Amino acid sequence: MNFQAGAGNKIAVSRLQATSIHLSVSAVAFIVILYFIIVHWFPKPHFAVNGGWQGVRIMLFVDFVLGPFLTLLLFNPAKSIKALTFDLCCIATMQVSAFSWGVYAVHSQRPVALSFYNGTVYPILEEELAIQEKTPEDVRKIDDGRPPVVYARNAVTEEETAGAFTYELIEGIPESKLFFLFDPLNRHVSEVFEASLEKQKKPPGAFIAIREDYLSKNGFSGEDVAFVPFEGRYGYSLLVFDRSGRIIDTIPDPRYDDYAPFFF
Repeated sequence: MNFQAGAGNKIAVSRLQATSIHLSVSAVAFIVILYFIIVHWFPKPHFAVNGGWQGVRIMLFVDFVLGPFLTLLLFNPAKSIKALTFDLCCIATMQVSAFSWGVYAVHSQRPVALSFYNGTVYPILEEELAIQEKTPEDVRKIDDGRPPVVYARNAVTEEETAGAFTYELIEGIPESKLFFLFDPLNRHVSEVFEASLEKQKKPPGAFIAIREDYLSKNGFSGEDVAFVPFEGRYGYSLLVFDRSGRIIDTIPDPRYDDYAPFFF
């Protein structure tokens, strides 16, 4: 009885040790991917409202739930070396496959630029440019900011209107993300400031408080910056533009309360 209990304890401890090692390796991989998500793929203002947090949750599940659970379930040092090697290879294959899928899913949904369209800013995905046979480098030729921000004008000619209608009907790409309608934003700074919430006739009371607090803390006047709505895929925020048309900050949009838990 004592021997069996001792053997059982040895196996249990060995499983926990293997799972701990797996968790440690997963933590290192997660930290690396987290750096890319926050700094390169979903930098401010994208993390909270445009998919960064959703990407982190995918990677958390793959790294800290799926893989280590398989190790805890299958790893048994009482098995033969051959059987143990087979189990570990299966676990590694599933973990790497799931991790690679997670990285691809997060990376493929990253926004590569922003467009200002009819008073609101929208994200542009790389795949939306690829459908138009364009790349992020093409957008950076229009604006070299980080992130690039372009002005999307309305279709005017019959050809432009037909093209915009076709893209939205067939590809689901709205007018705000059509490359052939892009202009440099610095040519339309006045329109950015006209779109500022403080210029609207009835700005929400919460916005007035946020605006006054922001201006006071940063030493700006009401004419120095514009607070423009940013409509992400998972929420909303306000982008703060300066007089050159550059984004200098992002803050929660007081018109909405369904935010992701973090704002970077």
